[in-house]
Amino acid sequence: MTEVLRELLLSDSIMHTIVSTVLARYCHLHVDTDAFVASVAEIISDIREPITVQQQEMGREERRQLDLKVCQ
Repeated sequence: MTEVLRELLLSDSIMHTIVSTVLARYCHLHVDTDAFVASVAEIISDIREPITVQQQEMGREERRQLDLKVCQ
């Protein structure tokens, strides 16, 4: 249950109106206050700086086309 609520809090599609309710349920599942605070801090950190970043190398021609679009 903890993982489901954690994933829900990390989700881009969660409505701001239910965040406090989900967070309250998440709090009830953590008996230790320090563990709860650390877990919420980790969630906030993941939201602000996502773990997965996808970078794609541009080919020479793609870069040229992009440069041409910028110049126009």
